[in-house]
Amino acid sequence: MMAEICPTRSARAVVAFRTEPERRRLLCFLPKIVPFACANIVSGARRVLVGPSYAASSDRGLGLSEGDASSSSKLSSLLGFPRMKEEEEEKYARELDVAVRVVQMACSLCQRVQSRLVAREKGKVTSKEDNSPVTVADWGVQALVSWLLSNYFGSEHISIVAEEDVSTLSREDGTVLLQSVTSSVNECLFEAPKYGLKAPLKPLEAQEILDAIRSCNSTGGSKGRFWVLDPVDGTLGFVREDQYAVALALIEDGEVVLGALGCPNYPRRKEWLNYHQRYYRLMTTLSPPASGSWHKGCVMYARKGTGEAWMQPLIHDFEKFDWHNSARMIRVSSITDPASATFCEPVEKANSSHSFTAGLAHSVGLRKQPLRVYSMVKYAAIARGDAEIFMKFARAGYKEKVWDHAAGSVIIQEAGGVVTDAGGRTLDFSKGIYLEGLDRGIIACSGPLLHEKILKAVDASWGSSNL
Repeated sequence: MMAEICPTRSARAVVAFRTEPERRRLLCFLPKIVPFACANIVSGARRVLVGPSYAASSDRGLGLSEGDASSSSKLSSLLGFPRMKEEEEEKYARELDVAVRVVQMACSLCQRVQSRLVAREKGKVTSKEDNSPVTVADWGVQALVSWLLSNYFGSEHISIVAEEDVSTLSREDGTVLLQSVTSSVNECLFEAPKYGLKAPLKPLEAQEILDAIRSCNSTGGSKGRFWVLDPVDGTLGFVREDQYAVALALIEDGEVVLGALGCPNYPRRKEWLNYHQRYYRLMTTLSPPASGSWHKGCVMYARKGTGEAWMQPLIHDFEKFDWHNSARMIRVSSITDPASATFCEPVEKANSSHSFTAGLAHSVGLRKQPLRVYSMVKYAAIARGDAEIFMKFARAGYKEKVWDHAAGSVIIQEAGGVVTDAGGRTLDFSKGIYLEGLDRGIIACSGPLLHEKILKAVDASWGSSNL
């Protein structure tokens, strides 16, 4: 629950509640607090802590400004709440708030690039390996996120692990591609105030775009703080106009402390996950949703230790957006019977064994056909309760990268789920850009009962897996 108490029009004090007794306690104290003019007790949504609640009036574009935090501390002391506990509750809240806004903008860039490619190629776009313009999204998102984080927190305080480099863009024959990336980034940055962030004073030059991409050169590790970015996770999904994701996470001392996962094509109704996005677009064209209603696209996000994960629609789809009522809490499914559970696996066979997961599914008692989707959207499906199990067992020689799992894993965990390797150990994000020491594969489940069954089935079957 959330209490928003306004002493004046220009100052706010915010207190977060975990229990009903704390709410009642505040209500008893309110009449005694003379300077406060009004109080609004809100249940079911944290409209201030995470989400651009006061973007229009905050110079820094945050849901919780420095002034708010100061007032909140004073009020907590007055009410007798331990300040240390409150500071722990607020840890990383500012970073998550910015991350959600940044991912929202990144999704907007991806949607623009994809719509232009589809229109230009009449539904046929080439793959990333061809160095086609489809990579405008990869480089564009990395440049955008790098510039926004550096501009907000200060470049000296930002370290980013990311997938893309500038080798192709820096070549002589990459000039046209670089111009496309620069144009896409500047077009998106122009709308930064709409997301509660600051735009540059003038359009960025091509060299500034290269510098922003190049600065994402951290190699991670077990000490310090760094961001992990996958600009377009699920490139084939993007190319084929299907599911893909923008993934941003913050790691401190080897642990993922927050994650934001943008899923531009994620449908509101979970049954549409089974259909190719092209078919979904056709159906919505024939029967369009009501104006201003949400039918696809969202950002899911979570902060470690809160026990909460949230989802909000993409702002890009709305002319006017109601920050206050946009976010809703998401929870994993309560299904524990394998016969009723849905399991996800990668679409690509190149780096995952479909035959082994099929055998596991049969031995555990899973009866539904697997949900094969691109990218970290698999994590999103479990976090939102649209699926119960994700299994991935890589073929020999393939190494999992941190940016493919960091954001999704913390969101599932805070939504009530479990994510480990096949040995039951927590994923280790402290070894650099790879998930070193991974035991056989990755298993994510909506709860411990299903998770334990999968682990036992893996142990029983692994000898015959040929992996």
